[in-house]
Amino acid sequence: MKARTFMVAMLAMSAAAAPARAAPARAVEPDNCGKTAVEIVSDFSRLFFVEKNWREAFMTWVAEDYIQHNPYAQDGRAAALRHLGPIFDANPQLKVDIKRIFGDETHVAVHYHSVMTPGTRGFAAVDMFRVKDCKIVEHWDVIQPMPETSANPHPMF
Repeated sequence: MKARTFMVAMLAMSAAAAPARAAPARAVEPDNCGKTAVEIVSDFSRLFFVEKNWREAFMTWVAEDYIQHNPYAQDGRAAALRHLGPIFDANPQLKVDIKRIFGDETHVAVHYHSVMTPGTRGFAAVDMFRVKDCKIVEHWDVIQPMPETSANPHPMF
């Protein structure tokens, strides 16, 4: 049940290491806040995943009426805060290792490994965001459990 709750939480908005930032394919102009979309999502991800300061991350970087594409989550910042708070509070050992953050002037992806309980394999996930006027305004995600074995020699990260 804990794994399902975590999966839903990560899907709803879905690190100890600093994120690797890939350069955008073309020049990126900062929004009116002086930050690029990649910088905005990096700041959000640091607060949300690394510092586990989920409320500040949402209040600072997520638009009040943001659009949620996950079928298990409702639209809006308030709905996300109601859902995520109890999950983060109930899982203090949650560890998210951000592997890479990359994007262009409006869309940014965060690829990460999340482990809810130490000693478990956890999940590989990607959160995708659309940024407008210095706020995250839209979210998509994909998540999969880390397998015990692989059909190929390539790592997931």
